[in-house]
Amino acid sequence: MSSLLFCTGGNKESGIGHLMRCQALAQAAQDHGIDAVFVVSEAAREIALSRHDWCGKLMTDTADQNALATELLGVARDIDAIAIVVDGYAFNERLLQSLGESSYPLVLLDDIRQPGVQFANLICNPAGREWQDYYQQQNPQATLCLGAEYRLLRREFTATIPLPIERRFSLTINLGGSDPLDYTLPLLRAISEALTDAPIRVVTGPAMNCEQIEAIKAYINDSAYAIQHVHNCQDMADLWSNSRLAITAAGGSQFELAACHTPAVLLVVAENQRNTTEQSVKQGWCMMYDALDCIDLDQISKHVTSMWHDGEKLSRMSLAASDYATKDGAFCLLNSILDLS
Repeated sequence: MSSLLFCTGGNKESGIGHLMRCQALAQAAQDHGIDAVFVVSEAAREIALSRHDWCGKLMTDTADQNALATELLGVARDIDAIAIVVDGYAFNERLLQSLGESSYPLVLLDDIRQPGVQFANLICNPAGREWQDYYQQQNPQATLCLGAEYRLLRREFTATIPLPIERRFSLTINLGGSDPLDYTLPLLRAISEALTDAPIRVVTGPAMNCEQIEAIKAYINDSAYAIQHVHNCQDMADLWSNSRLAITAAGGSQFELAACHTPAVLLVVAENQRNTTEQSVKQGWCMMYDALDCIDLDQISKHVTSMWHDGEKLSRMSLAASDYATKDGAFCLLNSILDLS
């Protein structure tokens, strides 16, 4: 059976976005009878094994990137790979060159104009349509899969049916898979004290450290507010579809939110999130705050309180999100990969 080989990762520092979008592509491949093999770090392997919907064989990589190229090409031979998919900021240009010069098509999932794009056979950037000229200059032979039609969402999002705003009741806070800036607890405290009657869900990711999680649990136990804590959520589509309003880190979650027609306040916590988030704000379904260096809890809580009590505004935002919902991006990318062989 044909296989896709993935080289990616996930941990507290980098979050789990790379791992999850590769999983979306692996699930699309599985639906087409194509196996997936992941070569990942031990930390990423533990995250993957914690998910009930994980598909794909897991192998632990070597820490030496010079040796990693040899390892990947050996695995590619063993599984008769149709392509090697690389996603992550830690992989250097030399690794990409070694893979790109092999007989296996190299697929690069990029969102930072990563050094080494010139060696890829296919470059995918769901938010990078404005970088088309750059990619063409760097790699005129590459297949470019750019724009919203290539948003990679897991299988759960293709089946969900978003609820209308009047049937949603929770305010959801989720600062990604790891929350490296440690914003979850202060944000939860500020929002719960500003919106004392709102049912709040706070979602913590599998890469968040134990100290952060225990501090959140302690606050919830000591508070008098209606707060539900969900750790390592296994069905984000259901959770977003039941959220009247969400406050999230502005990574790949914003694509999930749009697919679920969920109004949102997006916190930019990494520079590479800015362009995509600004585009989403122009679409009318979300608001943005710059939280790279600090978080303005007072301003955010005032804004969220105003939005929460304005059902008409939230309904308009939800309707706007429905115009930009993309659920089949993984299948579109898979078809482009299959065209390489």
